[in-house]
Amino acid sequence: MTRKLYYEDAYLREAKAKVLEVKENALLLDQTVFYPTGGGQPHDKGWINGVEVLDVYKDEEGNIWHVVAEPEKFKPGDEVELKLDWDYRYKLMRIHSAMHLLEHVLNEVLPGEWELYGSGMSVQKGRYDITYPENVNQWKGQIIELFNRLVDEGGEMKIWWEGETRYTQIRDFEVIPCGGTHVRDIKEIGHLKKFKRSSLGKGKQRLEIWLED
Repeated sequence: MTRKLYYEDAYLREAKAKVLEVKENALLLDQTVFYPTGGGQPHDKGWINGVEVLDVYKDEEGNIWHVVAEPEKFKPGDEVELKLDWDYRYKLMRIHSAMHLLEHVLNEVLPGEWELYGSGMSVQKGRYDITYPENVNQWKGQIIELFNRLVDEGGEMKIWWEGETRYTQIRDFEVIPCGGTHVRDIKEIGHLKKFKRSSLGKGKQRLEIWLED
């Protein structure tokens, strides 16, 4: 199984690895800094020996495959250099951590219970699809104010494993199972630049957030 260096240090930008197998246009490595698509988080971008990484995915055995632009340049046994597109990865780390913080803020601000039924993220924004009987825009100002105040206060993003399950927790807030990459301290998230609510039908709402650079 591929050694997942991004779990050992999410801030690791470069590493060396060995090519174990080449399958069509994808490389299997003994270890990697590249996070594969999963859990709502897009795959990392970057380069292997200067060749662009186009896609990263995990197979059923837990191995990480790297789809590259020029697979003919690689063969099993090659020692290669991995380099992340760090700006892209760090934006994903910030937005992913922001989604966890937003979950806490919604729990604090919204009266009654809400339920998450969908989510997604990109380097531009994060998205929650929720069920809630009232228009969330009523509490938009409170949501933004509390989110930004907590960012200013800061707090550790704790991460640990229990068996095969990986958990995250901001400060002493909710414990959330999550396999994604995160910032060390929520101060790194930055303030909300924009919060948008839209209707998806009766009792269903989409909440989107954008962060300041």
